[in-house]
Amino acid sequence: MITVDDARAKLTAHDQQQVLRFFEQLDDAGKARLLADIEALDLDWLARVFAHTIDKVNPADIAPYEDVVRVGADDEADAIARGEEALRAGRVGVLLVAGGQGTRLGFDGPKGDFPVGAVSNRTLFELHCARLCALGQRYGVVPPLYLMTGPSNHEDTLAIFERGARYGMPEDRLMIFQQGTAPCVDERGKLLLDAPDHIACSPNGNGGLFAAMRDSGAFAHMRSCGVEHISYIQVDNALAQSADPRFVGYHLARESQFSCKAMPKADPMEKVGQFTNVRGRLAVVEYTEIPEDLARERRADGELRIGWGNPGIFMWSRRFAEAQADRADLPFHKAHKKIPHLDDAGTLVEPSTPCGYKLEAFAFDTLDQAERSLILACERDAEFAPVKNKDGVDSPASARALMTKLYRGWIEAAGGRVSGEGPIEIDARYALDAGELRSKLGESFETSGDLYLK
Repeated sequence: MITVDDARAKLTAHDQQQVLRFFEQLDDAGKARLLADIEALDLDWLARVFAHTIDKVNPADIAPYEDVVRVGADDEADAIARGEEALRAGRVGVLLVAGGQGTRLGFDGPKGDFPVGAVSNRTLFELHCARLCALGQRYGVVPPLYLMTGPSNHEDTLAIFERGARYGMPEDRLMIFQQGTAPCVDERGKLLLDAPDHIACSPNGNGGLFAAMRDSGAFAHMRSCGVEHISYIQVDNALAQSADPRFVGYHLARESQFSCKAMPKADPMEKVGQFTNVRGRLAVVEYTEIPEDLARERRADGELRIGWGNPGIFMWSRRFAEAQADRADLPFHKAHKKIPHLDDAGTLVEPSTPCGYKLEAFAFDTLDQAERSLILACERDAEFAPVKNKDGVDSPASARALMTKLYRGWIEAAGGRVSGEGPIEIDARYALDAGELRSKLGESFETSGDLYLK
């Protein structure tokens, strides 16, 4: 371990010596913890990131991205067949990002453990695992699940999956690992402490997943079991279709390195990242950087010119993802936040206004590294049911309503009839899609709702 003299020299060289201001008050264990934090710091990197400002996009450079593969394209059946072949061969793994807590939902625990099933009250974790098990039933191979947690919920997530018997996932097809962190700084770039023996840190954004997969051995596990492509979803999207054969197939047909699903925006000013053409290259631009007049502009057919939103559903070739893990120039964003920290008297301050920066990388910032990419349109209401807020839009209630709407449509497409307004839920292991449901229900099926098929 680094000595206190070496730690002081390291910090002083970067004008960060305030980190040691409570050192002499610590017991031996506390001193060891703080020295370990200091030893792990890359202060050259921190100085570069803090000094670097990621340029905002010039609105004049933003144009619509036109090369979007639409739902129902002529080659869709061929793409699905190609994707199914890859799933049978075990070449697709799933990365589930689940580092968040349920705080905004009024829930004490990992967000993935939040109950959201429209009838069953199954949790988000259960829904995602049920889909993977159903894919295993259909194709003979369960896609391996790589579940990335955060520092605040890693141990709880391990315990949840232990209690739930991995929700049906075979032991050798589940790997739970933790994403990395980045130190928090004040508005001058000075490191903050959240305890006398601990440097304040926060998760390093979903762009940190590449290094986390490398460091945890996830990439090595993928190589050992033949996974060549990674399907990425977020835990709080209750309708995310992991390892979707259509998506996999188009990704393979285009020989894409980085593929994204795109959804029609709900309204011109929706607060989602948006797929655009910036100076001739595909880019995701944050809604805050698109002027309102451009966001509202429509084509002759009535569609928005900048109309494709980012639901956070990606696919990478494994080789591309591995290359991103070793990049020294992955851009980090400075998020101005309220960060609990110790003041000069050693009192923990809970600020009421933003006082410093959390440093985050975003996975979509690697798009410019892809020689070949793909944007695939999806049916928004069939694949996007976010659970982010306690009430209203993007809430458990709205997600349950979207799930019921989807499953009602499946029943009606199968020739059945739904006469009531009650909730409907279909376990993925019962039916993965309307076609599979048709083969099980028959055309005389009728329900008034409050239905759970499992």
